[in-house]
Formats: sequence, structure tokens, C-alpha cells
Amino acid sequence: MSIDYADALSRHSETVLADEQAFADMWLQQVAPLSSRVTQAVHGGLLADRLAWVFVAGYQCALRHTFAQLPADSMAAFAVSEDRKGEPPLPGVTATVLNGETKVSGYKTWVACCATLSHLVIKSDRGDKANYYCLERSSHGLTLTPKYGAFLAEMSQGVAELNAVTVATPLDASQVSHFGLRETLYIYMAFCAWAGKFSESAEPCEALIHRLAQLVEQPPKDEAGLAELKSVDEAVQVLRGTIPATAAANYEQDQRLIAMYSPGIQRREPQ
Repeated sequence: MSIDYADALSRHSETVLADEQAFADMWLQQVAPLSSRVTQAVHGGLLADRLAWVFVAGYQCALRHTFAQLPADSMAAFAVSEDRKGEPPLPGVTATVLNGETKVSGYKTWVACCATLSHLVIKSDRGDKANYYCLERSSHGLTLTPKYGAFLAEMSQGVAELNAVTVATPLDASQVSHFGLRETLYIYMAFCAWAGKFSESAEPCEALIHRLAQLVEQPPKDEAGLAELKSVDEAVQVLRGTIPATAAANYEQDQRLIAMYSPGIQRREPQ
């Protein structure tokens, strides 16, 4: 791992970041230029003053690990979710080709950082027709509507409406299947960095960060790797339980961010 966490923790000074734009600005200025995704996740976690920003820090790293074509100096989101419960449901995103141009139309119903993102990765269609595209926020025909919920309440979680948005060459999607695990591992990394601010010693958090970094670079492919993943998850959940409820705004509610990934990890089986 290319960071001395104990040293970074000792030099950290707490800053209150009460809204998404404040964290986005700090992330772009202080984190985006860093040389590795592990370093970005750790420093993003140290800069966070609540779990909403811990999520953003890890999420941004997972996006860049999965979609290398994303601009380094951007806040991005990966929009996959579509409406299944509406009466009638909002149409999902599909692509059409007209006069040599590909245009996408439809809705995505969960867009993280909707209020501050500069780039949006969307999936169009399904199966053999599926493609992934990167859209700039200013794209003609793209409308982003921020919403806020009770969970990670400070982070916008909105809806994207696409009305014949022109798209360029599809993104390389060869890494998409790894996004889910990477998102978990990078968020855990940012969380461990953040949690160190409330621990008597930096050593347990630093050790977990090292183990998480190894897993993100060498995903588990056998029994031993899977056992390590489950062991790290268990240790992260123990760490979660040591954080005082007063550590951050909405901590008791938002700690679900860390708890919710554990059941899926513990159910994983060798491929």
C-alpha cells in the first residue's frame, strides 16, 4: 500500500463538511490528484466527517477502478437502477441509432451525488444489447433531479431522465462485473481510515486497510482468498461496533452503510 496511514492520521485536522458540495470540492482539490486509488480511499475517509462522505470517497475509487476512461478530475456516478414498481413504471434506458448517431432515452432511478456529479455512467439495454456510456452533466437531453432520503441523508440520491441524449463510443465494460465487490472494499477502506480517528491506536485500522488493499488488487478466486475476504469483513464489522454513536451526524442510522454489505460477503462461495 502506498500510504503511511498512521502518519496521515497524525497530520489530519478535522474539518466540518456540512454539505455534499463542500466534500466534492475538497475531494477534487485534495484527493483526485493522488497517485493511487488506495491512497484516494484512505485520504477521502480521513477528510470525511460523516458516513455519507465515507460512501462517496469509496464509491469514487470503485468507479475509477472499473471505468478507466472516466476523467480523473470529476465527480461521477454509475446509474444502473430502473423503475420496477411505478404505475406505470418509468421506462428504462434504451439506445437507438439514427443517421449514424446513437441516442439513449429513458430513466435511471438511483443516482448518487446527483446534485454535484460532473459525469454520469449509464447502462443502456440488457443482455447482448447492453452498453455503458459516459455522459457529461451538461449533455443535451439529460435532466438530473436530486432527492434526499433518511439514509445517508446529506448525500443527494436522485433520478436521471434521458431524452434522446447523444452518446459516443461505449465504455470498456470488461470490469463491470467486479464493481460490486470493489465498491464494498473501497468503502470499507475509507471507513477504516475514518474510524481511526476514534480509536486508541491506528494499528488495527492500518492493518485492515492493508488487507483490504490486497483484496482489491487480488480479488478472491479460491477458498483461501474467500476466507480472507470473510475474515476482513468480520473485522470491519467489529470495528463498526466500537465507534461511538456521537462520532458523526446520523451515525446510528448510517452505520447500515457498513453493515449492509456483510451478509452478501458471508454468503459468497468459490467461483
